Amino acid sequence: MESSPGLEARNATSGSPGYDGVFVAHPPRRSPARFVVRSVSVVGMGAATIALTMLLIGQLASRTPQTMSSKESEPVLLAPLATRSIVYDASGGEMALLFAEEDRQEVPLSSVPDLVQTAILTIEDAEFYSHKGFNLQSGARALFADIGAGEIEQGGSTITQQLIKNAVTGSHQTIERKLKEAVLAVRLEKQMTKRQILERYLNTVYLGHGAYGLQAGAETYFNKGVADLQWPEAALLASLIRNPVGYDPIAFPELSRSRRHIVAKRLLDEGVIDATQAVGIEATPIPTQIYERSLSTASAQLVGGGYFSETVKQFLLDLPELGATDRERYEAVFEGGLRVYTTYNPEAQRAAEEAVELVPDSDGRFFTGLASLDPRSGAVRAVVGGPDFETVKTNYVTQGWRQPGSTFKFFVLMAAFERGYVPNDTISGATPCRFPDPTAPDGIYKATGGGKTATITSQTASSSNCAFLRLGQTVGLDRVAAMASSMGVSTVESVTDSTGTSTLQEVPMPSDVNSLPLGTKEVHPMMMAAAYATAANDGVYNPPYYVEKVTDAKGTVLYEHKAAGVRVVSAETARLVTDVLVNNVKYGTGRRAQLDDQIAAGKTGTTQDNADAWFVGYTPYLTTAVWLGSPTNRDRLVLRGSTVYGADYPARVWGDFMESYHRDLPPVGFIEPESTRYGKSIRYRNKYDSGYSRRPSTSTTTVPGAPTIPGAPGSPATSAAPAKTPEDSAPATTASR
Repeated sequence: MESSPGLEARNATSGSPGYDGVFVAHPPRRSPARFVVRSVSVVGMGAATIALTMLLIGQLASRTPQTMSSKESEPVLLAPLATRSIVYDASGGEMALLFAEEDRQEVPLSSVPDLVQTAILTIEDAEFYSHKGFNLQSGARALFADIGAGEIEQGGSTITQQLIKNAVTGSHQTIERKLKEAVLAVRLEKQMTKRQILERYLNTVYLGHGAYGLQAGAETYFNKGVADLQWPEAALLASLIRNPVGYDPIAFPELSRSRRHIVAKRLLDEGVIDATQAVGIEATPIPTQIYERSLSTASAQLVGGGYFSETVKQFLLDLPELGATDRERYEAVFEGGLRVYTTYNPEAQRAAEEAVELVPDSDGRFFTGLASLDPRSGAVRAVVGGPDFETVKTNYVTQGWRQPGSTFKFFVLMAAFERGYVPNDTISGATPCRFPDPTAPDGIYKATGGGKTATITSQTASSSNCAFLRLGQTVGLDRVAAMASSMGVSTVESVTDSTGTSTLQEVPMPSDVNSLPLGTKEVHPMMMAAAYATAANDGVYNPPYYVEKVTDAKGTVLYEHKAAGVRVVSAETARLVTDVLVNNVKYGTGRRAQLDDQIAAGKTGTTQDNADAWFVGYTPYLTTAVWLGSPTNRDRLVLRGSTVYGADYPARVWGDFMESYHRDLPPVGFIEPESTRYGKSIRYRNKYDSGYSRRPSTSTTTVPGAPTIPGAPGSPATSAAPAKTPEDSAPATTASR
């Protein structure tokens, strides 16, 4: 072999020719006296080993017959290995790892390179393929090898014994344990093939820093899979098996280097590698950092992916298919090696997180949440649930209860059209409007925010509060509440138990609240996204879901999502609502949410005192809800000195995100509703409210098939949206919009 200048210098320093010179510094050359002392020490330890071996032989001679005869036919039960579960995104990329104390990923022996297998077998059990599980000669062989090396270089236990120790008997240093280990090793070799035993061992062995098995070890120290390991990495991993803590390359780099040197020398002496490969092992730097795969995987989720993963984890822990008890499900999730396939779209998540950056920084006072799903199935694609899952665990779009404001008028539209009203029916938006309410001061609920008498389409475009309060009363608040509930929308109320303790409990939407059409009852953004998706899906509601399929490590399907769509309104009702909300995006409060090529429908919402601002909308491809507000208080939304409404930042964030999502998708339209009857005047009145102030200035009826888009040629004049709408200007005094 041709030596390098550095190698020649080391050889010259050591005074010894050839390969041994490579190892002069690791460890340093010993004096004869020290060698004698260490040899005597090793001889002493070897003598103890021989004595233990002889005693063990005697024990085996006296006990093995009855032990083997009574249980020889019984299988040795090896507990299942605790194996990490892997969560995948919708495109098959890893997005999260789930494990408890042991981070392990099982790999078949066929995926472990021969050089890695050979390195470990040479150091741990050179006669593995020839012995029957227990090797009396290995102790003596190891003794003489250790004397020659001046170090404890080899062990006496076979790999099969080590497997039994790790999986069954434990590591207590007792004769009884060693006897049981030997007997079980012999039995295991009759039960399993050599390759099966080696595969199990390589997936079991601990390599430090929480890494169990070769795959986790390769990831931890080299940031690669076991299939990509070469001789330097194989030598290091083989060196760690004996004592992964004592030879930890991060904590004790010199000890680790010395131990790897012993391994390399053993491989060379046995003819497994040549001198060039040995030099390559020695020249390779010892790892100086560990790679936590769980952290690197989590970083691929961007900031908000952790909220999605946490929702998936909680779903799994409650999934009956994974076990009947909490403990069974926990073991399945964190130790069972599951493969979890989710609906998460990394590109959509990236676009969502970029879009919310449009909102000016408020030093944490306000937060912009986003929930997005496929209206055709309910598959959740992106979630901006909080500022950073590492610091804020609450998912504000699935756990935060906030008033939806005028986005709730969607349910009034649904209930009205389902009952037979049409977009060109007219109703008064005259303000103020008053309604009997025994819970309100003077028994009257009063609201402002409205205008003149106009079509339902126009009242939606201007987000007239009084028009929708009157429409809700006409349709029936019970129907509005039931409509919301049918689309998965609930709320919370404070409930006091017999002890006087009050707690918030999730309850169906109430029907005895006059302000219900204005969105005064708290909801989740994810609820609103799923509800609006009903209109995009022609009246069929799909509950939002996150997991498509769960399998075990071998691919056996344990759970698979089944379509859970339920028709809650007719297709015609859904199309009429969509038509109204398309007009709102084109000409009403949702103008800032318009997309360049793709048609969109949606509604703004701003709650009383501007504490919450919303935009919820959809295309045939995607439904998205955007909420902006204080996560913990009802602070007035003021950014850069200006009061914020739903038509401001929420509509802009929605439009930016949806524009990005649809960039490479061909534009598609909504299914047009059928022509409706002529519009009629909806007359509502009570003892406090006249119902409507004046007749519309022009006819509000349409000829079947005529356009009803406000401002379009031939459309009724009363359908035209005002130049400045309530969502764009001053807030209502007593209600939301």
